[in-house]
Amino acid sequence: METILIVEDDRVYARTTANWLVKNGINARYVLSVDAAKVFLESHEVDLVLSDFRLNDSNGVELLEWMKVQGYRMPFFIMTGYGDIPGAVEAVKKGATDYLPKPVQTEKVLGIIRGLLDCRNRKKAAERTFYVGKSPLAVKLQDIVRVVAPADSLSVLILGASGTGKEYVARQIHALSGRADAPFIAVDCGALPKELAASELFGHVKGAFTGATENKTGMFAAANHGTLFLDEVGNLSMEVQMLLLRALQEKHYRPVGGKEEVKADIRLVAATNEDLERAITEGRFREDLFHRLNEFPLYVPLLAECPEDIIPLAEFMLDIANRELEKNVKGFDRETRKRLKAYPWPGNIRELKGAVKRAALLAKDDWITSEDMDLPNKLKQAEVYALNDERAERTTILKALEATGNDRKAAAKLLGISRSTLYLKLKKYCLD
Repeated sequence: METILIVEDDRVYARTTANWLVKNGINARYVLSVDAAKVFLESHEVDLVLSDFRLNDSNGVELLEWMKVQGYRMPFFIMTGYGDIPGAVEAVKKGATDYLPKPVQTEKVLGIIRGLLDCRNRKKAAERTFYVGKSPLAVKLQDIVRVVAPADSLSVLILGASGTGKEYVARQIHALSGRADAPFIAVDCGALPKELAASELFGHVKGAFTGATENKTGMFAAANHGTLFLDEVGNLSMEVQMLLLRALQEKHYRPVGGKEEVKADIRLVAATNEDLERAITEGRFREDLFHRLNEFPLYVPLLAECPEDIIPLAEFMLDIANRELEKNVKGFDRETRKRLKAYPWPGNIRELKGAVKRAALLAKDDWITSEDMDLPNKLKQAEVYALNDERAERTTILKALEATGNDRKAAAKLLGISRSTLYLKLKKYCLD
């Protein structure tokens, strides 16, 4: 059950407010000081805070600022008497959700609280449907996703190698946003026929071109009020890039062959495994569109960069495979777990998912064996340290540094590059 924490130095008012919430089906606890509130928050899961503005020798703003520093992100309301409204308004400017004039025991306030708790529950449920990473890079990515998801006005560009789960991240952003109840529409731009890409995205009117025998709504219309995810956005033609840029800037678009503008109420999330800045210099991608898409870039790490996640992620995928295949495989035996951790996973999460599903299907007993998993032998050292794939360069450089005990001269030799080139790449990938 959701928990509301009441911070109020008047014991009678605190108890009265808590009892009122409990009678209305909401779990509520109260404390009488900022220090007590800090202790409670550190030891309990809290979904919403109701804090008085004046608290003996402290105030609710001090608690709010402490919570922000500690990373607490639940709704925070200031309860205030008439004379403290200016201070409460200032608290809202500093990050409080809103202020509530005393007494707060009204149907209106109850409706506000229930609405926020329902929204918070939906977001928690959405988080539980996704694997939550444990490795440092995965934890950092999850933290950033939680911050950017509610920022509806920002376009997000997800960067990462093929198979790293960019669409998975895009779905998380949608599920944790204010548009979670609206459609999430994913478009593989690499699979769009160039001559029909504009029609697929924006729709067309009857007679717009040969074969347009009736009106058609496009992906923008399908994603109305929701999120449109454009995977491999670098594959769009320059003409379609221009139309996309206009739709994002003007928040309107025109179906192919149409005369009337249609409102574009979508949140755009794009993804690519291509170096778009190089594509700009080569004249294949519009610089103005790049900056519009790149308002908030996210880097999805390679699976090899997140070794702590390989086994938990494999188990998560095994649960999914069991449901899909109607099997009841319990897990991986000891030797298979070793093989899973030792294998470099050049195909990233996509490769892991396929390998687990195939092994679950082949498993004859309760536990998947290395024979069921049938992973290739480790890549040869020369292949592991070759910088022949720009998308995997960062991981390859990290491997070389680890193998040489951070001896940069030796690492450069292992990578087959000069020390000056290595230093440039260290700077490029923020490893210096």
